[in-house]
Amino acid sequence: MKKIYIFLLLLFCSRSLQAQSGDFPFGAATHQELDIKKYEPDTSAMAVVLNEFGEARFTDNVSIIFDYHVKIKILKKEGLKQGTFEIPLYKNPDVYNEQESWLSLEAATFNKESNKIIETKFDAKNFILEKFDKNFNVAKFALPDVRVGSVIEIKYSTESPYYFQFHRWEFQSDIPKVRSEFWSMIPANFTYSISLRGFYKLSKSTLEIAHGCFLMPGAGTTGYTSPRSDCTLAKYTMENVPAFREESFMTAKSNFLSAIYFELSEVIRSNGAKITYAEEWKNVDQKLKENEYFGTKIKKARKMMEDIVAPLVASENDQLKRAQIIYDYFIKRYDWTGEIQKYSAEDVKKIYDSRKGSSADINLALIGALQSIGLNADPVLVSTRNNGTPFKLHPQRSDFNYVVSSLKIGDKLYLLDATEPLLPFGVLPTRCLNDQGRLVSKDESQWVDLKPTQKQKSLISMDLKLDDKGAIEGEMKIQFFGYDAFDERKSFKKAGSQEEYLNQLAKKLNGLAINNLEIQNTDDVTKPFMTKMNIRTIDDQPSANLVYINHFMFERYDNNPFKSSERLYPVDLGAPIETSYFINLEFPEGWVVDESPSNNAFVLPNSGGKCIVNVSTFNKKIGLSFILNLPKSVYTSEEYHYLREFFARIVQIQQSQFVLKRK
Repeated sequence: MKKIYIFLLLLFCSRSLQAQSGDFPFGAATHQELDIKKYEPDTSAMAVVLNEFGEARFTDNVSIIFDYHVKIKILKKEGLKQGTFEIPLYKNPDVYNEQESWLSLEAATFNKESNKIIETKFDAKNFILEKFDKNFNVAKFALPDVRVGSVIEIKYSTESPYYFQFHRWEFQSDIPKVRSEFWSMIPANFTYSISLRGFYKLSKSTLEIAHGCFLMPGAGTTGYTSPRSDCTLAKYTMENVPAFREESFMTAKSNFLSAIYFELSEVIRSNGAKITYAEEWKNVDQKLKENEYFGTKIKKARKMMEDIVAPLVASENDQLKRAQIIYDYFIKRYDWTGEIQKYSAEDVKKIYDSRKGSSADINLALIGALQSIGLNADPVLVSTRNNGTPFKLHPQRSDFNYVVSSLKIGDKLYLLDATEPLLPFGVLPTRCLNDQGRLVSKDESQWVDLKPTQKQKSLISMDLKLDDKGAIEGEMKIQFFGYDAFDERKSFKKAGSQEEYLNQLAKKLNGLAINNLEIQNTDDVTKPFMTKMNIRTIDDQPSANLVYINHFMFERYDNNPFKSSERLYPVDLGAPIETSYFINLEFPEGWVVDESPSNNAFVLPNSGGKCIVNVSTFNKKIGLSFILNLPKSVYTSEEYHYLREFFARIVQIQQSQFVLKRK
């Protein structure tokens, strides 16, 4: 993915700025805007942002004022939701009265009636500010009289004490924008690293100097520096921004959305003292080791678990087997609450006694237990797939939201997560398969690849017979391996009984009756999850002269998952895919094969994948084998066109049928 990094380390124009604003006038909806019926660059758009402006600036008490102003045209019924707003306001429950606050709101809806522009203003009594949870309040409001064809306009201001989290700006959203502009006014006392991420370039970008715009607290007293500091005014504009549309097989939206991010790297106090926030990994490592919710938790777990796990491995000398014994103990001992965490705030003994905990509670304790018997285990910070890819230019602990364990035995590195008992040792859940993680070791931290160690693999085999009434019956066996086995075991466990699981299978195998279901290896994750059943078509056709048979009864692609003609971001499958069908059908005397799928074979460039179809008819028997192999987890945007065409052909093949004709 293309990224442009901008660093506020250079001073540009040094001319003094007068008080100014790049905002556009409020309440100036025009006949031309109200007459718009569709947005020509994207006729599918449900709404379009006509103009958008935002500004973030410091106050003298070191808080940040954020002003936002937007004008939106509603084009379709689906766009009516643009008139409803929910804006989160962060608060810190550990510091009394420290929270983001709401300052002002002005909003209106404009409609055209009898060639006149009718303005309906938002009534302040309909504004709601409510508590969402301990960390957030939410401002809610909905504009009045919003219709298809309306122009809505909103202008509000908030104030935040969290200058270390300067307001990011998203140029792209789920509707297109004609124009989006953001200004940041940052005092010289504060240095931020600024990054523009996404696939679209700025239409315009300028940096200017505003003299004497900021008074640092404490400045002007005896022995302190000049009372007022200069500011850097940065102006960023992007025009004709396409809507961002999420597609299948993609990681977090934030990885690809065109937006500008700010990270605090340094602050100079009024007395000249410098506070550095941009860290090196060696400093981060040390802080994490000393952190009471991270490194200290591992130490406490190591001490507590030593007497518990040592007897379990007393008779085993092989390091890998010792680790597997402890891992098996953990997945049986602990239940994951579903909470995704990188820090553990709970007491180690309390977690042990309760037998449940967050991902950090369980995995930090696992690291401690492995270390207690002398194994080389360390934590690995992970950003889950829906959390975004971590920023690698310099350390940002806030990018990570999860932790797993590493285990090094000889030259081999294993990654362990004890939250999923249905996954084998050394296999991470798909939520963790996101680029790279940061291994925090006692020596030197490093990036490690979070690659899948298993495939999404299934094998379907069927031995079927057609009777003279036109009904098909026989045996069907399905074997699930790797991540497919994990998913199927989860489905089986969630069903709660074999009978309910059978009902779910029947829905997938629509049009077939299932009998004599057998299931193997429901708990042994080292083996494939296997099902075997007898199947029969429900509707007999005793008078039919033609029988249509689609052999792809299970795991079939009814539609191409890649619908867009172009794609700017990678296709991330999570893990390689391998699907195989082996089907035999015997038919009676008096019937002949009238139509049949063709033999076929096609591949993706650069060994990116293959699909092979072999069909045979011999002595009243039909045979079909279908093998789909996609050996890569991630395909680049440059490979997208080939992948899209590849799946289009698969869909076509799986919709083809055998046609048997009665003589």
